[in-house]
Amino acid sequence: MYILGLSAYYHDSTAVLLKDGVVLAAIEEERFSRIKHDNGFPLRAALFCLKHAGITIRQIDVITYYEKPLRKFERILETFITTYPRALPTFLKAIPEWTGDKLKIEKTIRKQLGYAGPVYFSTHHLSHAAASFYTSPFPKASILTIDGVGEYETTSLWKAENNIISPLFHLEFPHSLGLLYSTFTAFLGFKVNEDEYKLMGLAAYGKPIYVNKILKNIIDLKKDGSIQLNMKYFRFREEFKMWGNDFERLLGKPRNASHPILQRHKDLAASIQKVTEIIYFSILNHLHVLNPTVDNLCLAGGVALNALANGKIYKNTPFKKVHIYGAAGDSGGALGAALYIYNELDNTVIPAKAGIQTMISNSSLLLGSSYPNKQIESALKKYKLKYQKLSEKKLLTTTCQLLATGKIVGWFQGQAELGPRALGNHSILCKPSPRNMKTKMNIIKRREQFRPFAGSILQSQVHNYFEVPEKNHNSPSMVFCFPVKNDKRKELAAIVHKDGTCRIQTVSYQPLVASRQPPNNRYYKLIKEFYRQTGIACVLNTSFNLKGEPIVESPAQAIEDFLKTPMDTLVIGDFIVVK
Repeated sequence: MYILGLSAYYHDSTAVLLKDGVVLAAIEEERFSRIKHDNGFPLRAALFCLKHAGITIRQIDVITYYEKPLRKFERILETFITTYPRALPTFLKAIPEWTGDKLKIEKTIRKQLGYAGPVYFSTHHLSHAAASFYTSPFPKASILTIDGVGEYETTSLWKAENNIISPLFHLEFPHSLGLLYSTFTAFLGFKVNEDEYKLMGLAAYGKPIYVNKILKNIIDLKKDGSIQLNMKYFRFREEFKMWGNDFERLLGKPRNASHPILQRHKDLAASIQKVTEIIYFSILNHLHVLNPTVDNLCLAGGVALNALANGKIYKNTPFKKVHIYGAAGDSGGALGAALYIYNELDNTVIPAKAGIQTMISNSSLLLGSSYPNKQIESALKKYKLKYQKLSEKKLLTTTCQLLATGKIVGWFQGQAELGPRALGNHSILCKPSPRNMKTKMNIIKRREQFRPFAGSILQSQVHNYFEVPEKNHNSPSMVFCFPVKNDKRKELAAIVHKDGTCRIQTVSYQPLVASRQPPNNRYYKLIKEFYRQTGIACVLNTSFNLKGEPIVESPAQAIEDFLKTPMDTLVIGDFIVVK
């Protein structure tokens, strides 16, 4: 059975292809369109999935969509009626989109793909829940899905057992932790649905002095973690603006994106991060009360990408094991919709049918495009670059020697990653110290200097470098921040953030297993060789893209970013290019 899962028309439009419940391919439309967070119909992404599997659209048994557009439109109509006449200009501007492709998604799917088979719809938060649970190793779990808004739901609590996901509780629009965080994102001069991670990074430089003011005036926080926003402070229902005049009277003037970041802005960032964590842990503790015999937790939705909060779950809640699918946002929603419908149609338990290995296989994020050496060399010749083709051993030895001397390396290997993080396939790398390596990398990436970088660490060594909840903690998707051990902070100076933490990716050797996407063990071998040469089991890893761009998808895009930056070296396939 082939199932094509789709998400579109909000952000990070994505296509995912399953065969008998196993993920064959997945990629965001932005990788082809080069529009960051592209929300258009994922036609090129869908065609890639079909081509990757060597099938045509006629062989697709089912197409699934990650939410229910009619129900979402119903919420928009209700909001308009509630806020009329203030919302009239906004509603009139938005309605043409809804009367077109957004509302007629089934017709759009059939027209764009030439598809005549059945089309099924999941709900937004159920898609998130399925993406997290069906990629986890857990036979049963509690699930929290939390983001801006789906159809009505903004926060949903679930339990899963015997392959059945059951709802426990939910919050509805406009009361949303995700929208609260995005309001502060916009207020501080950043872009909503894009720059929330900048706010998270900035928080380390401030003091949470506005926490009480926020909790007293803007939010009504209940003991069970549920919240009610005081809507007099917000305008996202009525306008294309997140906050209102009362918000400014309470917290001061907003920051213009072109203006410097002041200490007040840093303190506001620290305050909303602290408030977010208070709410987050309250919700999770209540979830454990609702499902008290289960210590396994699955998380999904945009808020689940708050790595700083995620790293504190183990100390602030009863949960012992936490799984977060790396594509926790709407790109993962496409996968969740496909996995949920597969289980509904197949009516079997995945572990009983295909074993736990299927679950682990589906947790892979290395699901996108890849290019053979022949195509890579053709691109290198087109750009008239001087290059060497090396054996893998020589390639790794040479690359690590360059890293050890402080060179910045563009690293383009294997299949593109799904989601917002580069995990050692389409990455830019450097050594994790001294501190000025962070400055150099931010200059190359054209980013603000306050923003931190992640570290890729050998899983066998993670407990020696970071304060993790258990020895050999497994965190392959870069969704947790943990404190760096005091005796390692000099050694990892370029990736230690202002608050002493680091977002980590654990890397281990992955054996090739049938029905599983091929792993990128070359990255594991690289870090292992770097450890052998330097005694440091970690490298600084950031996504291979420049500010405002999606992660590079093709050799040509990797070469162009290499040429227009001070990057020292490009390691692409079996080839190495040195400036």
